[in-house]
Amino acid sequence: MPLQILKIIHHRISIYSLSIVLTFGVLYGAGLGIYYYYIHEKIENYADLILARSDTLIAEVKQIDGLRQEFAVYEPCSSQYLDVLRKRLWPYPLIKDIAYVDDEKIICSALWGKLNSPVSLNLFRNKVNRGSYTWVFDAFIEENITANVLYTNNFAITLSPFVFQRFWEEANKMDFDAIIGDFKHENHFFMIGKNTQLLESIEHNKTHSLLYFTEHSCDRANDICVIVGTSLSLFFKNNSYILVFLFSLSFIIGFLIGTLYINNLSHKQSLLTRLENAILNRELHFVYQPIYRVKDRGITGVEVLLRWTDPQIGYIGPDIFIPLAEKNGLINKISQYVVEHAIRECAPLLLNNNITLSINVNCSDICSAEFREKLLSTLKKENVAGESIILEITERQSSGTDDIKQAMDFFKDTGVMFALDDFGTGYSNLNWLSLLDVDEIKIDKSLTDSIGTESINKHILPGLIEMFKKIPKIVVFEGVETEMQYQFLKENVPECCAQGWYFAKAVPLSELRAVLPG
Repeated sequence: MPLQILKIIHHRISIYSLSIVLTFGVLYGAGLGIYYYYIHEKIENYADLILARSDTLIAEVKQIDGLRQEFAVYEPCSSQYLDVLRKRLWPYPLIKDIAYVDDEKIICSALWGKLNSPVSLNLFRNKVNRGSYTWVFDAFIEENITANVLYTNNFAITLSPFVFQRFWEEANKMDFDAIIGDFKHENHFFMIGKNTQLLESIEHNKTHSLLYFTEHSCDRANDICVIVGTSLSLFFKNNSYILVFLFSLSFIIGFLIGTLYINNLSHKQSLLTRLENAILNRELHFVYQPIYRVKDRGITGVEVLLRWTDPQIGYIGPDIFIPLAEKNGLINKISQYVVEHAIRECAPLLLNNNITLSINVNCSDICSAEFREKLLSTLKKENVAGESIILEITERQSSGTDDIKQAMDFFKDTGVMFALDDFGTGYSNLNWLSLLDVDEIKIDKSLTDSIGTESINKHILPGLIEMFKKIPKIVVFEGVETEMQYQFLKENVPECCAQGWYFAKAVPLSELRAVLPG
């Protein structure tokens, strides 16, 4: 017993663990997808904002460039010249200084005035020709001072060192990298972030990274393009709050799923165990539905129906426990149970009344030597004639017709009769009717229900009725529930039999005795 308990505990721990791991995998994948979408939107917006700032910068440069003629009327670097430069510089926040240049040297500027020593523009990080302008990036002005300058002829514009400063904060916070260059990516002007070398290598196909993705935002008119990139962190940039949340949620959901699975598994196993015990302890019981002759409403037989009421669960329908029995190899035990106990229970009625007992069996049952032995030994023991028993079979209970015919031949000398059940449903059909020499045909309730309706089955009935008139077999209509159905059968098939709630519901044996004459 302790070993069995340990096995159960180990099994449950395995289910819970697997459930939690799988749940975490699903949530992690979903979280990573959401995170990717979030980051993608962030870098899109980031790239658009940098492009907007770049466009604004270019617009301000163009506006100042358009004022050069105002400066040209004054003597270069004169007090009037510098005064006009300062006035024009004031409204443009992205422009740091305006200067007079001669031989690629800054002679004077609005900010510095006239320089004692001209500043050369030949020391720089990068130099790019764009139209009539020459752009010099990180030009050395003096110790610890660099500037981004564009100049043409004798006119130079120095950009504010804080043009893109605000974007560094988000770059550091989100691990973004950005490169501002021309439209064809031939020249790079400004770089933001700590890993712009990787972004540059990826952009020029020198390096490939599955977890690094980029976004572009470009303006062809200004010949400017912003490229932003970032690495997709598999652990959400080590955000412990997200990881703890995912682990916690995975544990809760995984535990609930595991519990539901274990309960469902236990319920199924419990139901199967209960069914096995019900067979062993004879807890399955029977109800009987009478079968009547239509022309005089005399009872010709009864059909036994199996019922199960579990002491704890309550009523469990045949639509639940019969498939369960078939799936788990208990159906033959159930068939033998019905044959043995129903015949024993009905033996006095069968001996004292001219009626038959109809029993639903599986086709594999009648092909089974064990079933045949149980049936015949029970008949002998209870002194019941074989002619009192009708075994109902349907095509859906799969067995080959040759095996079924052979089994039916075995029963010929016993007097036991056979009925083809559920005729007209697609299971029991004309092909089976021609192959098997049955004594009775039971018409499925779906055809009975079509009487008095516009159902397609209504058009099948006339043909069947004509056929039944020519076949010397007992025909039983199942599921007769209305006066209209009964009158239709009485007028069109007076020799048939019927069963259903119109005549009587399935009742226990004690109530059945009250309607029998014997």
